[in-house]
Amino acid sequence: MKGRPKFDIEKCMYKENTVFISKLLDPCTVKIARLVYNLGLSANMTTLITFIFGISSIASLFLIPGYFGLIISAILLTIRNIGDTIDGKIARGSNTSSAIGGFADLVSDWIFFHAAFFIAIGFLTNHVAIGFLCVTGYMSREFTRRQFTNKYGAKITETNEAKSMPWVVSIVKKYDLASAFWLIPILLILNQPAIIIYAIAVIEYALLLGEMGFDVLCLIRKK
Repeated sequence: MKGRPKFDIEKCMYKENTVFISKLLDPCTVKIARLVYNLGLSANMTTLITFIFGISSIASLFLIPGYFGLIISAILLTIRNIGDTIDGKIARGSNTSSAIGGFADLVSDWIFFHAAFFIAIGFLTNHVAIGFLCVTGYMSREFTRRQFTNKYGAKITETNEAKSMPWVVSIVKKYDLASAFWLIPILLILNQPAIIIYAIAVIEYALLLGEMGFDVLCLIRKK
């Protein structure tokens, strides 16, 4: 569109991306980001549309009965995952990144959508407690990581202790919750929604407990 900054596809690529699924999809998602931007959508507009698709995927679980509801949810969730991946790329590629946009993306995804999705799956499968464990697990892990960075002065993966065990750091870096959402539609199509929350709860708490123990070790050595 006339007057808009030209989209720089090199800027929107996260070349240091260590998360396996995100890195695998990067060549495709950057092209989708450029296409969406050229259609006239900004990063913030994409974030809003992404959030709508995410909430719609949750609503379909309850409004559309049976297996067909899972299929519709899987389709809407896949579209939502694409949007969640490209909104940041649009911001970087068009040089329109902003603190407000980043905050809106964080709140809409991590605070609202992720929490609502896991609790909804918990209600759907009669495993509400496991759904809540997913929410407390990923939120606690994110909070712990930020607090460690503030106290130690570096990210947990950038400490000298972490550098002495690169294979562990490599495994941890290959996972994040956003990338796990790319696999969730597959489990919905396979009619296995309960596996979603059990797997996420186990992974998040395993990482949380492991990282907390490592945090204590690092802080004791620093002191």
